Amino acid sequence: MKKQIAVNLKTLRCSYWEDGRLISEYPVGIGKPSTPTPPGVYQVVEKLVFEKMGDVDLGSRRLVLSSDKTCLHGSWNGPVEGCVSGGCVRMYNKDIEELFPRVELGTPVVMTED
Repeated sequence: MKKQIAVNLKTLRCSYWEDGRLISEYPVGIGKPSTPTPPGVYQVVEKLVFEKMGDVDLGSRRLVLSSDKTCLHGSWNGPVEGCVSGGCVRMYNKDIEELFPRVELGTPVVMTED
């Protein structure tokens, strides 16, 4: 089964696809103008679970990407939607928890500005 995550940096939406079929879509937050989320094609290289909030709010789940500048992660406290992050793609915890088990290491993540 071919899986893919697509993040539209203009519409602030994250889409999850299996075999070319849209499975789910989520609102997201992206980088502030001073720390923009970089467009490009990446892969999921690590999956992390956090049981409680640490010093940095990465939410309950984090999908680490092959980019050294961004990842997809949840948020315990928000804000989530809008240009609110330091460059990562921020999701509601409930959304990243739904997406997380479906995603495998190597899953492509395409971030576009259109």
